Amino acid sequence: MNFDLSSILNYASNNPIAVGSLIILCVGGYFYMNKKMPKSFSKSALAKPGLVVLHGAGAASTVVNPSPYVLKLQTFMRMANIEFVYDPKNPMGRKNKMPWIELDGKDYCDSTFIIEFLTEKYNVQIDSHLTNEQKASARAIQKTVEENTIWAAIIYNRWIQDPDYFLKIMRLPWLVGKILKLFVVRAIKKAMYGHGIGRHSTEEIQHIARGDIKALSDLLKDKQFFFGDQPSVIDACVFAFLANVLHGLREDSWPTVMVNKEFPNLVAFFERMKERIWPDWDDIINKVDSKK
Repeated sequence: MNFDLSSILNYASNNPIAVGSLIILCVGGYFYMNKKMPKSFSKSALAKPGLVVLHGAGAASTVVNPSPYVLKLQTFMRMANIEFVYDPKNPMGRKNKMPWIELDGKDYCDSTFIIEFLTEKYNVQIDSHLTNEQKASARAIQKTVEENTIWAAIIYNRWIQDPDYFLKIMRLPWLVGKILKLFVVRAIKKAMYGHGIGRHSTEEIQHIARGDIKALSDLLKDKQFFFGDQPSVIDACVFAFLANVLHGLREDSWPTVMVNKEFPNLVAFFERMKERIWPDWDDIINKVDSKK
């Protein structure tokens, strides 16, 4: 849909209360995102002893979670049989990041720190079959994917090249999406420039993404999972990334087309993990899609 100022003004004149509330929400949200976060949030209404309450992005109409970091944690907890509930309130934690969790009156932030905490608390043995060398390799893979590849293959396409598609799959009202773009796209560009990847050309960013994804494909080869026949935490990380490349971007976007055409072993890996860990994938996204 093309930008049409007259339609916005017409909508505003006919819906002054709704538009005024939306402006207050967006401006308030901007200052909220940039303020110093409190040490903790009020207890979730869903909280009860021993139950993990997950906060972060909710499902989209094409992918069970549009945040690779939230989806990684969700996948890990399913793999580890850790019971949890999702609370859509306060998606950003005290570090201004998602996901974060509540457990027994305390909050924990950052998907990696949360996984480390839950692994120790519940004596999770998902990675117990890995050697020290494999654990070191998993660490290197995770940091490459989460600190570099996601920026090149997902964030750049999602927020710089094609933000309208992301707003569409999140089922946001058109006007809300337009106003949201004014704040988020600018912030993402600034973050990408600070990261360093935003200083490159489109061709260079695509080159970086392809190189990283080819490395993943070469490491996986023809194995079921990255370190053999059993999935480990790194498989949850790569799965969450691939889920958003294959289903969180437009079908004809360059990252999606590239992975589908050039790296079939990664596509097969994604499908294997999806079938094993997320048998209810279609049910989840269909519920979101039915809200349109």
